[in-house]
Amino acid sequence: MKLLKVYRFYRIYGFSRTLYKLVGRYRLLGRSISRLRVGRLNRQKLNVGIIGCGQFAFATVGYFLGKSGSYRFTRAYDPNVNALDSFCEFYKVASPVSLVEDFDYSDLDVVYIASNHASHSEYALQALRHGVAAYVEKPLSVNWDQFSALGAAISEHKAEIYVGYNRPFSKAIDTLKRFNAGMDSPFTLSCFVVGHFIESDHWYREPSEGTRVCGNLGHWLDLSMHLLFTKTLPEFLDVRLSVADQEAPDDNLSVSITSSNGDLINLILTSRAEPFEGINETVSFNQDDLIVTITDFREARFWKGHRYLREKYRPKDVGHGKAILQHLHRDKCRRNIDEIRVSTALMLEIKDMVLSAKQELRFFPDAKKYRWTTV
Repeated sequence: MKLLKVYRFYRIYGFSRTLYKLVGRYRLLGRSISRLRVGRLNRQKLNVGIIGCGQFAFATVGYFLGKSGSYRFTRAYDPNVNALDSFCEFYKVASPVSLVEDFDYSDLDVVYIASNHASHSEYALQALRHGVAAYVEKPLSVNWDQFSALGAAISEHKAEIYVGYNRPFSKAIDTLKRFNAGMDSPFTLSCFVVGHFIESDHWYREPSEGTRVCGNLGHWLDLSMHLLFTKTLPEFLDVRLSVADQEAPDDNLSVSITSSNGDLINLILTSRAEPFEGINETVSFNQDDLIVTITDFREARFWKGHRYLREKYRPKDVGHGKAILQHLHRDKCRRNIDEIRVSTALMLEIKDMVLSAKQELRFFPDAKKYRWTTV
C-alpha cells in the first residue's frame, strides 16, 4: 500500500518533489540524497532561518527554496531534536538550536515560520522586532490578542511579512483572474474539500491551536477574500454556519457567505476518512458568462461565452512554489496584506462561531475593529 501511495504521489507531483516528501516523512537516506543538493545550496546567497523542522518545512519550504537557487539555510530551531537534527543534516544547517531563546536573528535575510499554529504570531513578532523579514505559514494568528499584537507590529516596524496562504498563487487561480479581469459583477464560489482525518490526540486538537477553522478552512476563506478583493469590496458579509456533529464541530462543516453585493460563497470541509492522496478539493466559480471548474488543482476547465480552455497541471499546483518565494519575487507577486488582514479576521470570527455554536454572523470586511494601527 505504501508503494502504491509513493507511485500515486509520483504521478501527481513528479519525481523530485515525491522524493523530498518521502525523505521528509521518514527522514531516510538523508546523507546520500543531500549530496545532490549541497553544491547548489552552498552557492545560494540569502540567509534563511527556519523555525519548525517538520514535514512541511522539510518537503515543501526546503524543496522550493532549494530549487530557487537563491537561498541557504543558516539557522534552524525545533524543540523536537530528531526533526531538528535530520533537517539540519539534510540541508547542512550550521547553527541548529533546540532552545528558542538561543535563536539568533543576526545576519538573517528572512525567517520561515512553520511551527505549530499557536506559535506563529509570537515568532513573527520576534522576527519583525529584529528587523528580519518573516514568512509565516498559515494561519497568521489563532486568536484576537495575537491578531491585534501582530497587526500593531506590522504597522510599526519596517520589516516585511509574508503569509503562506497559497491557493491564490496557483496556476488555475491565475488563469481564472485573467478571464475575469475587470469584471465587477457578483460571483458564486463553491469549494468542496475532503481534508485529512485527524486523530483525537493530534496537536491540531489542542484548544490553543484554533480548531480546524484556523488549521484548514482558513485556506478557502482566504481564497474567497482574495477573489472578493479583485472587485468592489462589499459593505458586509452574512455568514451562516452548519456543523454535522456538535461533539466534533470543526470536522464536518459548511460555511455559507452572502455579500451585500450579491456574491454567494459556499465552503464545505469534510474529514470522514483519510484521503489516500492527501487533501482533495473541487472549486467551482461562476461570474457572468465565466464558468470555472478546478479539480484538485490538477486540472481546470474554463468557459467564457463561446471560449473554452482546459488546463492540466503536473505536478499538481496549489501555489506553494510562488507563495514560498514571495520574498524573492516580492515586487511581482507579494500578497496584499489587507487581504490577509480581512481573511484572518473572518477566520477568527468563524472559529469563535464554531466554539460557541453560533450559527449566524454579519461580518464587516473593512470595519474599524479589523484595521491594524500603530501602537
